[in-house]
Amino acid sequence: MVANDGTRAVDPSQYVAQHLQHFTASGPTAFATGDYARTFMWSANGLVVASVLLVVVTGLTLLTDRWPLFRLNPVMGFGKRLYLWWSCAWRQWLASTLFVVIGFFAFHSLVATATLPLMAFATHLMTSGATRTAFAWPFTLMEVPVVLAILIYLLLSLPLAGYMVRSGLVAHAISGTEPFGLWRATLLGVTTYVWSVPGSLLIAELAIWFPHHVAEILRGLGLVAWGMYIVLPRQLRRMTRSIQPG
Repeated sequence: MVANDGTRAVDPSQYVAQHLQHFTASGPTAFATGDYARTFMWSANGLVVASVLLVVVTGLTLLTDRWPLFRLNPVMGFGKRLYLWWSCAWRQWLASTLFVVIGFFAFHSLVATATLPLMAFATHLMTSGATRTAFAWPFTLMEVPVVLAILIYLLLSLPLAGYMVRSGLVAHAISGTEPFGLWRATLLGVTTYVWSVPGSLLIAELAIWFPHHVAEILRGLGLVAWGMYIVLPRQLRRMTRSIQPG
């Protein structure tokens, strides 16, 4: 059957099979060659992006917070600061790992459930001539599960990170045990990611200039130092502001 705009109808099962075959043929090769990593993470452009993000985050924070950016309150020595950072970090990593694993299986279940109905709907549009852009609908609809998965991940990972950080602070009696709502957890998660991501990108870009074994050590030490002296003070400041605004 031919659609009104001259586009040939595509059987949903055939389209899905072709799409999966193309993905299987092209995906591993691209990842094996490391093209995605080199195009952003390990390039001069990545260093520029990381620097710009850090400048923007710092500037916005200076405009909205009169408190010194990286002052730790209460003041603590290196050992206690390291212990506190680790208490928050391992909870975040463990929760994030479990969340990614669960999300992976949930995403595959969503794709398996939604692919055929979406393709059937797209084929109906193509054959009925309901829209002049019918040829683009199959590709657009196939991206719906991916977009939904990304949005759900972002919406859930922020409060999850906030709750994990708060539990680490409570374990060291830095934060009280008063109720900690979803909004406060989300703000703490936003603070964590906003300060962690630019630092991680910047450290990765700077470490790449060293030999591989040295770069791995420097990257690890840099992430720990960044978390202790940059991210942790901002997390504590967010907790203080959520209790005592201003």
